[in-house]
Amino acid sequence: MKNVTLSLIILAVYMSSSTALHAQQMTDSSITYIHSEKASFTSKLIQTMSSLFGVKKGGDIRKKLNQSASTEEPTPVPKFMCKKYDIQESTINNRKVWTIKPKVNASNKVILYLHGGVYVGTIKKYHWKFADDLILKTNATIVVPDYPLAPSSNCENAIDLVGQVYQELLKKHSPENIDFLGDSSGGGLALGFAMHLKKENKPQPNQIILLFPWLDVTMSNEDILEIDKKDKMLGIEPLQEAGKAFAGELDLKDYRVSPIYGDLSGLGKISVFVGTHDLLVADCRKLKSMADTSNTSMNYYEYPKMFHGWVLLTSMKEGKVALEQICTLINN
Repeated sequence: MKNVTLSLIILAVYMSSSTALHAQQMTDSSITYIHSEKASFTSKLIQTMSSLFGVKKGGDIRKKLNQSASTEEPTPVPKFMCKKYDIQESTINNRKVWTIKPKVNASNKVILYLHGGVYVGTIKKYHWKFADDLILKTNATIVVPDYPLAPSSNCENAIDLVGQVYQELLKKHSPENIDFLGDSSGGGLALGFAMHLKKENKPQPNQIILLFPWLDVTMSNEDILEIDKKDKMLGIEPLQEAGKAFAGELDLKDYRVSPIYGDLSGLGKISVFVGTHDLLVADCRKLKSMADTSNTSMNYYEYPKMFHGWVLLTSMKEGKVALEQICTLINN
């Protein structure tokens, strides 16, 4: 499949909070894109293998939750990236923060990237590979904080850490040149943090790019039950347990924990990428419906039969298309 850029997108559709899709022409600058190519063999194989190995049971999530503290160390920045880029490692609140910048022709863009991991897992090799892919196509600088995780820490501590990182960025960069990008739980954290900034009357980033974001840790959307039959990776109960641990003393419906309950007005422009074989698509559709109802500009990209995490697999053809779309958003 040839790479697809945003200039080729001509299909606009409307998403309701249910699983139905209805085509309509958008009246603002927002884009709604429904991928029309058949699912790749690789994507089908990954889902089959996930089913065979019982990934959905959430054994790894529960194992980490049963530990008294988060002992997992983030994967070091790969050697190949250390050779290609200028990399600075700093520490805030005893947590590492990496700043990765092209050695030549660096743009003015800065991406604050919040990794996924169900709030119990730290930075993995595939997160670094995705960051490398983004830099190659945007020449942006990427800042990656190792934010605090459950069960030894909580949402308030994560928000505080990300807030300190953002304040440091604002000392050197205009907010118009800063983009938030988060995948899975990192997507939920990115949106919740943006809402927190609004409440604190602090500058919004240029845009907020959410990759299969976890928007509601209660997992109470009724549409999730139907999607659960198709999702081979995520289990409802393990996610609920992790979400509760990360919330700490906060209500599970606090917008910082579950931004689906927050206010979308006054934020940087939001873009969402998600697949239909992902439990989280139900709340992504709900977020799109909320944006439509409140006349909030939002780009929405939905890929039929794609699983949780697929965007990060840029060697897979669907991942390649999504990467081009993400980089077009960043470069514009």
